Amino acid sequence: MMQDIERICNQPTSEDRNWFPEIAGSGRWRETLLDAWANHRDGSFILQYLSPALIRKFRLFQLTDEADNKYCEVASIHNERGYAEIRKALAKSYDVGANQQDIQVVDVDLLGDRQLRLQHTIKNGVLLEESSRDATLRHIRHLWGYGVSLAGIDAQTGSVRYECSTAPADG
Repeated sequence: MMQDIERICNQPTSEDRNWFPEIAGSGRWRETLLDAWANHRDGSFILQYLSPALIRKFRLFQLTDEADNKYCEVASIHNERGYAEIRKALAKSYDVGANQQDIQVVDVDLLGDRQLRLQHTIKNGVLLEESSRDATLRHIRHLWGYGVSLAGIDAQTGSVRYECSTAPADG
């Protein structure tokens, strides 16, 4: 990508001028790279500077892989909209927050049974693997000393996909 930025700055195509009007033909490739290194992490660097020419050169495309569909679908190809989608998808793969499960404490009954209530926000239909989920709940229960429950909520619909809980710890 860095060599491509140099090419865009020094020998741009009309496509480069359309996608990168600020740097195309400027001749300032060193300054552009220094700015990119100082101000962008991997994901934002890809989102900002991955060119359609490089997408074609590396033959990148995007697949849609949904949990409830047994087939993958080619979702983005080499066209104007496809380039933007491929850039976004590749950049998102470098976002640590987007790739980690979102599990949060949503409630605790300190005056009653002291149960700790957790919520897993399910993104893209990806559920927690059942055996490791249950083992983790047992471990949290051991640390907390009281019952723990977990509800899986679909991020798109808000519907409950699953609920599970542990019994209070023996005391």
